[in-house]
Amino acid sequence: MLKDILVHMDRGVGCTARLMAAIALARQHNARLKGLYVITHPHYASSSDYLADFSQVREFFINATSKAGVLAEWQLVDWGVVGTPVQSIVTSYAYHSDLILVGQPAYLHKRAKSLEYHEHLLLASGRPVVVFPAQGEIFKFGERIMVAWKGGRESTRAVHDALPLLQTAEQVTLVAITDNRAEQLREEQSLAAMLDHLHRHEVQASSATIPLGRTSIAGALLPHALQEKTDLLVMGAFAYKSNRAPFLSPLTRELLIQANIPLLISH
Repeated sequence: MLKDILVHMDRGVGCTARLMAAIALARQHNARLKGLYVITHPHYASSSDYLADFSQVREFFINATSKAGVLAEWQLVDWGVVGTPVQSIVTSYAYHSDLILVGQPAYLHKRAKSLEYHEHLLLASGRPVVVFPAQGEIFKFGERIMVAWKGGRESTRAVHDALPLLQTAEQVTLVAITDNRAEQLREEQSLAAMLDHLHRHEVQASSATIPLGRTSIAGALLPHALQEKTDLLVMGAFAYKSNRAPFLSPLTRELLIQANIPLLISH
């Protein structure tokens, strides 16, 4: 069961839907919901210039959680060190939570250049992160879950991080995208073993393999998720190492940019 859920609050598109979904999840799991609002200072300025920003968000959070009857905690962080990026601050608060809910970059044409926040949080927090779509039309998630499966570390970690949600879902499907017959047979074997393992955890799941064809993996996953009326896509975040630092795989980045459903991503 989830006991501590952290939702990043801001003034961006989709924050209302993200909070409503977090409240529904907290009620379902009898969990504490922590609303985190971060004020950073890109240059030297009086804190009073920034504090007026959060009052409406704070009031909305307190009223909504109180009305829903969930245990809630408002966390305002006015970070005094000039130049500290917001992702570093959110990451430090994520360490003490079971699950973190954040928003997708708001504007599609800017998302490819706006993923530094998500990349840092996914690679540095050690916690599963739910990235909510920017359009703000989904107010509940986790009833129909699809897991993007590829036998190995990343998918295994994601499945186990998502177990509290899988155990309460109405439908769980593990889907592997395969490029040839040999790969299909390997994934079918790993899928069968994972389904048996999930059954031990009281998760009744099914599986499917989908041929890759001429599209990308994301291009195969997202239409299938839409067809199955999926409201949460679970995936492991692949990361590659470079001379500077680990960075997210093209698949993870493509899903972060294109997905119009919540993504639970684990690394």
